[in-house]
Amino acid sequence: MAPEGCSVVALDNGTRDCFAALGVEGPPALKFVDGDLRDPAAWLPDIGSPSVVVHCAALAGVSTYYGNPTSVLEVNGVGTARLLSALEPLRPDLFVNLSTSEVYGPHAEGVRESDLTPIGPVSDARWSYAASKVFAEHLVFATARSSGLPVVSMRPFNVYGPGQVGEGAVRNFCARAVAGEALQVTGDGSPTRAWLYVSDFIAAVLALAEQTGAWGSTYNVGNPEARVSTLELATLINELALSDAGVELTPHPGVDVLHRWPRIDALHSATGWRPEVGLEDGLRRTLEFWRARER
Repeated sequence: MAPEGCSVVALDNGTRDCFAALGVEGPPALKFVDGDLRDPAAWLPDIGSPSVVVHCAALAGVSTYYGNPTSVLEVNGVGTARLLSALEPLRPDLFVNLSTSEVYGPHAEGVRESDLTPIGPVSDARWSYAASKVFAEHLVFATARSSGLPVVSMRPFNVYGPGQVGEGAVRNFCARAVAGEALQVTGDGSPTRAWLYVSDFIAAVLALAEQTGAWGSTYNVGNPEARVSTLELATLINELALSDAGVELTPHPGVDVLHRWPRIDALHSATGWRPEVGLEDGLRRTLEFWRARER
């Protein structure tokens, strides 16, 4: 939700087409522009001169990393470069870059923004996404230093909630649970993740946009209190959904990250933000969304 008095224009190429996939119409106050991030000259005239740019366009999803790593690198890396170049003469007041928790590599337990951002081996295509996002972050801050563009970068940790499309453990688990189907967990289910409810994520975006003193840095955005293993998550969702269909373990397509949860002290100090929605509450809200879809 945008602050009162703001107008929002969203660029999208329809790859996921979330509104059509969910059977709902987009908000009437939201204008959509169809376009490819890699070709800003084709669509930027339809957007005008934005005051704040929230750059969340990317190709994501483990199956995409393995199935089409070239496009992942082109969209997330080259696309960001072309967007920044196209925006330079427009001089927006702020550029918000969405990075990813994947930049912390295979071991991301209690990570801080100052920790190393190691990339896994080139032989594993999974790391094409992390590599593209590390490149994009470096480019954003290099552009800020050379041109004076105000920037801030966010590293989200496992955002979920009603309306999510594409890949995502919570999305997949909730949809299957309300349908009475067994939940499919890759590997042995032991890797842990910290889950952040979507409204808390949006609140963090707005908090950073409003606090000019926070600009110029990168921030973890997550909920370390909502940290569970994948198997625990699946079990909890089944319990909340009153489903007895159980859990099925399936092979993982590649190398999994064992643990991923953040320290969020920097974001709290800069803006006062803290997550407000606990895991069970967020899962109940998400399950209700999927129940309504079933009905």
